[in-house]
Amino acid sequence: MLKENILIVGGYGEVGGKIAKLLLRKYPNRVWIAGRNIEKAKQFCAQQNNLATPIQLDITNTINGQQLANVALVIMCLEQENTQFAELCLEKGIQYIDISASYSFLQKLELLHPIAVKHNTTAILSVGLAPGLTNLMAMHVAQQFSSLEELHISILLGAGDSHGTAAIHWILNQLNNSYTIAYQNDTQEVTNFTNKRVVNFASIGNRSLYQFNFSDQHTLSKHLPTSTIATRMGFDVEWLNLLVFFLQKSRLSIFLKWKWLKNIVASLIQKMKIGSPICAIKIEATGIKQHEKAAASLTFAENDESFITAKIAATAAQKLLEKEHSSGTFHIEELFTLEALKEQFDIPTVQIEQYINNS
Repeated sequence: MLKENILIVGGYGEVGGKIAKLLLRKYPNRVWIAGRNIEKAKQFCAQQNNLATPIQLDITNTINGQQLANVALVIMCLEQENTQFAELCLEKGIQYIDISASYSFLQKLELLHPIAVKHNTTAILSVGLAPGLTNLMAMHVAQQFSSLEELHISILLGAGDSHGTAAIHWILNQLNNSYTIAYQNDTQEVTNFTNKRVVNFASIGNRSLYQFNFSDQHTLSKHLPTSTIATRMGFDVEWLNLLVFFLQKSRLSIFLKWKWLKNIVASLIQKMKIGSPICAIKIEATGIKQHEKAAASLTFAENDESFITAKIAATAAQKLLEKEHSSGTFHIEELFTLEALKEQFDIPTVQIEQYINNS
């Protein structure tokens, strides 16, 4: 029997629901909405004129392989504790897309490469805004140079946007953590939300951004091992950047380890609309181009972070379903270029800002 259905785990959530709506335009009656709460899944499907099918699925428990019969592709929109479900998908020859932003978990998924190869299937990781679009934009800029020296990835999030609960919890969890970044056979430890850099975003202005443990800088360092790569994050409301920095610097953020307090803060963030729904990425790089030192930048801006992620995931899904790709586990920039998103976004052009004569 030919597999044809698309299973979206967390398909009634903030991002999963938008992915489902996009895919239903092209694949009506082939999308399954899965999650622990069958009533929410049923309600979502009813809102889509029952063109999608509700499925009760709890990935924290052992999954019967029969539940995945006739599934061609799984899109994972939930954070996972282990790779057990992903392994099951790959062993059954089911294509797999993961929108997780946690590098520690993405590293575990990378280790499934031999399983994917053995069963002739493909898993795409780093699918979303960051990681995802940031990876593709960074590689696009890096390719402008014959030798890349520095690469700065700046992510501006709109404080007035509708952010999913899982995404907010992930950011809050990171405030109490540090991470290491590889550079030329060495590692450097970085504390989240430190090392400020003021970045100018067109039509928005200058904003203070701070280094943050997005996975893109880790995966890109494998492609660009001799370059300094750093990812920073901030919000469109400047006083909020200063507040978060104060919480981190004063160690008051340590209280966010209390689950009840973190839940309250996450709820307040979702309810407050103190900024705009803007989401922007700016890539800045320096290196050698045509035997001269050069600087280049590339900027993207659009509203609604979750919808941006949904459009990227839906594009990756369509390309997986309609064209055969290499077997294995790959980050998005290893299979696609920025050009792959031209139907979803207005692709900006790289701005070569200056040339500095070496002599």
